[in-house]
Amino acid sequence: MNKALGPELITYMPVMKKKKNKSIKTEESKMQLTQEQSQLPEPSGTSTLSTESHPQTPQVSPPTPPSTSSTKKRKDTITKTDDSKRMKLFWEQSQLPEAPTTSTCPTEGCRQMPQMPPPTPSSSSLIKKPRLKAVPKEASREEGFQRGPKEVMVLKATEPFAYAVSKGERKMFHATVAADNQFFQVKVFDVNLKEKFIPKKVIAISDYIGRNGFLEVYNASSVSDVNADRKMEISKSLIANANATPKINRLYLQAPGTFVNGVYQVHKKTVRNQFVYYEIKDNTGKIEVRMYGRLAQINCEKGDKLKLTCFELALSEKKWQLRSVIHSFVKVIKARKSKRRPRNPYSYMKTSLEFS
Repeated sequence: MNKALGPELITYMPVMKKKKNKSIKTEESKMQLTQEQSQLPEPSGTSTLSTESHPQTPQVSPPTPPSTSSTKKRKDTITKTDDSKRMKLFWEQSQLPEAPTTSTCPTEGCRQMPQMPPPTPSSSSLIKKPRLKAVPKEASREEGFQRGPKEVMVLKATEPFAYAVSKGERKMFHATVAADNQFFQVKVFDVNLKEKFIPKKVIAISDYIGRNGFLEVYNASSVSDVNADRKMEISKSLIANANATPKINRLYLQAPGTFVNGVYQVHKKTVRNQFVYYEIKDNTGKIEVRMYGRLAQINCEKGDKLKLTCFELALSEKKWQLRSVIHSFVKVIKARKSKRRPRNPYSYMKTSLEFS
């Protein structure tokens, strides 16, 4: 049969068989391609290929990741962006005041935390408590002429008394006044002003002279009333210090020439020539009081108390004394004596004669 067909037919037959096998493979490839394409994302645009015109269809490879150059370009973009943010952050932080302590961390590793405002203090902490000032134990001093006016509250005043001068005698009185956190000793040489120096009254003093620890007022025009509604708060501790009697051991620490006010009990009385000496004592020690002139005539005995005003501290022959001076004032507080007589146990006994 082969011989009958001739060599052309023999040659053709295997070619046809080969072509048939090739067509089968092409169909299988096409089916495989169709299956792979169905699993791939739909491309933006497709081109239809004819199987007949292209007997051997190329294999469609799966989508590949971006090339190395594209990835590197994206990383460079991110790096530039981070550098820009880092420079901006550095510029903003350089404009802020430097904090006492800082914590550093990479920009990429931690986000910039927003600055929190400081905690708002409670309303009670916003109210400032007044600072307590130390209460003075000594009278304040001023020196020389003072124009004023100085507003003060009167604490106490003595009754007017006469003092000797070269041409007779004059009258004056002492007073203690306070202002704010201080108190003053005042010598008033016009007794007509006594009606203004009423305890707890607020007055204004002007044109006065500061001398030896006292404020000296000479003219009635130097003291004036203030508004009746004017109030002045003086602490109880300040009033107590202004009226306090200094301990005797403290007098030894004062400089000679200091003037002393206080109430002391008499333990001994001695008269020598024109002077009268009183020994006064407290629980810290004792000291001698020397009086002369008009004050030597006062009626004071052992057990009584002496209320001294404006007595000068002096040192005589290594002995401390309180001496009376021209403006000194003394008030004697007599010791109380019991008016009850000792009871006689026989005073109420009646004899038989009283019944007869």
